[in-house]
Amino acid sequence: MRIERIKVSREDLGDVDWICPAGPAFLFLEEKGQQRLLGKLLLELFYQDSLSSLISEISTGLLEAWVVGENARFYIQRNYPPRDNDCRQILTQVTEMITGQTISLPESISLGDYIFGVNLQSFCQGVIVDWPKKNSLDQLHQRIDNLRQGGDEEVSLIDAQASLAGAQKKVGEQLGNMTLIQTEYTALRRDWEASRRRQDEERLLQIEIKKLQENEAILSEKIQSALLLQERLALLSQNPDYRELRQLQTEIIQFEEQIRNAESNLTVITSNSEVDWALIEGLREECLEWANLQEQVDQFSNIIQYKSDNVTQLQGSLQTCGYAVFSKDDVQRLQRAVEERDAAEKELNNFLNTNAELERSQVQYSNEAVRLRELDDIADVTEEDELKVREWERQLAKWQNSRLGSSLDRTLRSYFNGTSIGEKLASRLARYYDRYHVSNFEEFASRLKNFRTQQMLVEKLQIQVEGLQKNVAREDSLHNIVYSRTKLLNRALLATNVEDFLAWLKGWKDYQIKKQQLSNMMEELQSLHEESSKKETKLRSVIEQLREKLNNWETTATNREEVLATVFNVAAELRMRDDAERKIAELSQRFKDLLGSRNMEVLVNKLEPLAELEHEARVSDDDRLKILTAWQKEQSEIHKLLIEAEQRLPSRQNYPSLAVLEEKIESVKQEWMTYESLQRAIQGTQGLLEASLKEWQTKYGNLLNYEMNKILSSISSSQGQKMQHSNLKKTNSDYFAYRMAIAKLVLCSYREVPLLFSVGEINERERFWDGVIGYLKKLSLERQIIFTTTDLKLREKLNGLGWSSI
Repeated sequence: MRIERIKVSREDLGDVDWICPAGPAFLFLEEKGQQRLLGKLLLELFYQDSLSSLISEISTGLLEAWVVGENARFYIQRNYPPRDNDCRQILTQVTEMITGQTISLPESISLGDYIFGVNLQSFCQGVIVDWPKKNSLDQLHQRIDNLRQGGDEEVSLIDAQASLAGAQKKVGEQLGNMTLIQTEYTALRRDWEASRRRQDEERLLQIEIKKLQENEAILSEKIQSALLLQERLALLSQNPDYRELRQLQTEIIQFEEQIRNAESNLTVITSNSEVDWALIEGLREECLEWANLQEQVDQFSNIIQYKSDNVTQLQGSLQTCGYAVFSKDDVQRLQRAVEERDAAEKELNNFLNTNAELERSQVQYSNEAVRLRELDDIADVTEEDELKVREWERQLAKWQNSRLGSSLDRTLRSYFNGTSIGEKLASRLARYYDRYHVSNFEEFASRLKNFRTQQMLVEKLQIQVEGLQKNVAREDSLHNIVYSRTKLLNRALLATNVEDFLAWLKGWKDYQIKKQQLSNMMEELQSLHEESSKKETKLRSVIEQLREKLNNWETTATNREEVLATVFNVAAELRMRDDAERKIAELSQRFKDLLGSRNMEVLVNKLEPLAELEHEARVSDDDRLKILTAWQKEQSEIHKLLIEAEQRLPSRQNYPSLAVLEEKIESVKQEWMTYESLQRAIQGTQGLLEASLKEWQTKYGNLLNYEMNKILSSISSSQGQKMQHSNLKKTNSDYFAYRMAIAKLVLCSYREVPLLFSVGEINERERFWDGVIGYLKKLSLERQIIFTTTDLKLREKLNGLGWSSI
């Protein structure tokens, strides 16, 4: 990549338009400040996020740049708003000129990383090369040493190490003061902990005191209530008839209310009636009898109506419950159906296991039958055969162990070349054993035993399989039983709207009980009807008698009916009043005799509510005394603890404020932490510096010397071999070689990055700069070279050596 054009319109640079030609080019700047400003401008353009501190120094204006490469062309435009803008934000727009698309970069990638592929440090070391303004021997030697040691001419490792050592020394000198500060911190911390502990103790004591006070108040209230309860219980025990007195008093009040209502009704009746009161008095007794009979008839009528409603309701319930269609035989039949269904379901559940067992048994039977067939060759052996073989073995063993048999066998083999008797016996046994695939009697007996055991097992499994097959065959009949019995039961459950048979039986029992209740209620209702009929007959007789008496009086029929009605009403009220007065007299006398000299109001105030008091009376006096004694003892202990806690409560004036101590502790702690942080920072910086120096030397030490010597040879050869080098000129050559070697090493993988080489005024003879210019011109074949200078001699020299002016 190379910079093709830079167009600037700014306060500090003015309006310029620099077009960079292909090949080596130079830029001549009349003002020295613009030369360094151009480098900062390029840095800020490509690495704005990494150099945010430069933004405040940037003038208002516009910057445009064109960067081209083999496969890409970029147009960069940057606007710098006025400085007095409160929300000053530099806006950068990057456009890919071939496609016309605007490029949006993520925050983690800078423009220089995207275009050139190098980071900020590599750009500063390999792209921008400024010839130092002060180029005395000492300063150049120092820069060379810095380049050799760490790759940065501005950073002196010796000075950095000396500064770090001095800082470490100064920090070490503060160790004594830090020890005093740490001692002070420890003392303050101890005071803070003591103060905090005392405050916590005071807070806990206050909480404890408050809790003890609350408990003491609760116990006092309990004890007071218990003592008052004892007094009330003692008074109740002295007045066991209080409930009866209260009942009598309530009844007297109720009857007095009835008298008031009767007198009020009499006043209303007599004031609205035109019937003579003397006439009413003359018929009073007959009307009282009439009223009494009428009341009885009304009572019977109400009772009959109530009973009739109950009978009707019960009849409706019996008719709608669904049990009316069932008989006792149906119940027995349903019970048998449920029992048969449950038994069938239980057997079917067992069949689930039976099927699995049958499958297992069949598999086992098949496997064992296969094993039995493997032993079929020995099936024809009987017990007699076994005894015969055993006898053969015994004879062979006896012959072999006999001296005579052994001697006879040897004689037969020696003189007659014949087979011995022992060999014949052994051969016969061997042939017999071969027939059954065994080699000796032990194997024969074992195989025969295995056959008989396997045969018994197969026969047992066969019997077991046949039995299980018979059980499984019953499954269809059991399913039919379950289906038919369930269908019968479901019809019964559906008719009565219940969930199961237990609920059905419970409903059946309730149905029978209700039927019996209905029968009893019907009989009772019939008896009430008969008794009511008798009372109505007697009432009609009394009414007729009254009418006959009124017929003897000279009154019209209408007036007679009015008189009868009025007399009846008055008589009923008088009867009610007389009954109430009689009851009041009886109850009052009884109340007075029962109360005696006691005061009812006092009893009511102390014994009410009576139900609560009677409930408390069920507790024994001993238990209540134990509880009261325990409460009093607990109250005494709590009061003692309360006094002790109040005496232990310290005063707030005895210890300093926690806030003041915390402020002092934080101040001392901050000072100590600052010291430790500084010490760690110095140590870390020393370690980092040494590690960085070692890493840099390992990576670039040999390469730097190699590249430096190549560059130095290149510029020296261009100056002529017979040239006498002064110390300054040699130092300049070494510095240039080292500086360009650093630029080449950091950009060894990035050949398309341009090089901005800046030089101010020169004082040396021209032969050195001829070599530099020649080297840079050769380097321009690999990368873009922009040579900026403020020196007229270099301007003329560059023009004379074929450099293009920007």
